Amino acid sequence: MDSRNLAEQEKDIRDLLRRAERTPVKTSALRKDTLKRLIDLAHSSHPSLKIIAATNIKLFIRDFPDLEDDAINAVYDLCEDPVSSVRIKGYSAIVDVSREQQKWVKRNADVLVQLLQSDDLEEVTFVKRALTQHLDMDPTVTLGVICDQIVPPDEPLDEEEQAIRDKLRSLVLAFLAGEAKRSLVERHAITPDSPAEQNLVMNLFKAIPRLSQKDADVIVKDILAPLPSFKPTFARGKELLDLLLAQARATLKADLPSGGEEGTLRHARHYLDLASFIAVDARLAHPSHLLRFYYSNLTPKLVLGRLPEDDQAYVFRNVAAIFTACEEFKASVPPTGPAANVARQHGSSADTGNDDAALRKQFLDICSVLLQVFIDMQSSSLRPWTACNTLIQGVSRRTQEPRVQMPANVVSSLRRIEAIPIPEEASTGDIAAQEQARSAIRLLLEPIKSSGASTTEATTSAPVAGKPMKPMGINS
Repeated sequence: MDSRNLAEQEKDIRDLLRRAERTPVKTSALRKDTLKRLIDLAHSSHPSLKIIAATNIKLFIRDFPDLEDDAINAVYDLCEDPVSSVRIKGYSAIVDVSREQQKWVKRNADVLVQLLQSDDLEEVTFVKRALTQHLDMDPTVTLGVICDQIVPPDEPLDEEEQAIRDKLRSLVLAFLAGEAKRSLVERHAITPDSPAEQNLVMNLFKAIPRLSQKDADVIVKDILAPLPSFKPTFARGKELLDLLLAQARATLKADLPSGGEEGTLRHARHYLDLASFIAVDARLAHPSHLLRFYYSNLTPKLVLGRLPEDDQAYVFRNVAAIFTACEEFKASVPPTGPAANVARQHGSSADTGNDDAALRKQFLDICSVLLQVFIDMQSSSLRPWTACNTLIQGVSRRTQEPRVQMPANVVSSLRRIEAIPIPEEASTGDIAAQEQARSAIRLLLEPIKSSGASTTEATTSAPVAGKPMKPMGINS
């Protein structure tokens, strides 16, 4: 240990630094001795000397490969110093070393990720800043390091290791969704299939099925959805929707056992909610893909009949919301405009051709099933009246089309819905929604009543065309 007082030691190292700076030969013995001295000072008992070491190691580390490991380990020691001001300088020194030697970016980024676990919130701010600077230096490598902490390992972990891993994953996701978002959105994940974007997206896609609902929500809503590569003009949104629907389909097998007994949507709802966010709320993929999934997997009688009423109402509301999104998409994208061409190019348009025609042709049959489920609900408070209004409007628009007839069972269901009494305990909003439904049904069925035709005659002899109705919301 150096027996000289602090002032003498500071003067000595500053003099040494000045002489080393003036030495033209980068690999001279003087400069090497200076680096050795700085490495020693990183373990000094004086914080001011440690700070001098943290600030100046970057000036010499590149020129002496045989001292690199000692120098970088000295920097890491500074990051774990008992004194906060020294630790903060250590975080900056990590950035300096990575700038001098690109090969250290991966290892240094990994150290910074671990340092996110600091209990000192002020220091974590400096750690995040240093990690963001590494993103700017080498986004592909840094994102790879970050994603290594997100994707669960294949090998099993004990309880303590799992808890540590889960905590660090939450911190890393918060960083990507917070401090790193701007650099990702503005610089590093702009173009689909660029190395950095590909690294981030593919790793997060891999992680989603293996994470908790909370973590998956953060990934989908706060990290992936804001990326420029997920704009509707690209195919990333469709890829994400396909992933979520594949998971929903897999969880439905657990929710609805093959024996035909009653089930729930307890596991599937999470992925269905995320799919609705992508296709309905954020409009990152064409909603027709989601509507087709519901038609095939959730609206058949044999499926709905096995679900409890709250799940039936959930399916009813979602079908209405997705249907509305499809109609709005159709109205906003002309069939021959540039946007439609882009949509077709990425396989995200179902407004033209056989695909759209098949969905539209199924609509009245789907409505007949859903409206019957609506009628059979024993709990009046669960009936989604606003969503019912949405489907009634859809029936009205569909029957305005040439050669479209309203099925007799739809007419019968609408009349039964019109006759449902308003519950005494109904809220003001529910009463208003039910009154709207009654008015809409009367308007839709008025041509049948005024012509004096029976329900059967109306549905087998000629199309039933209700009067057009103003669109209503679906927030039920």
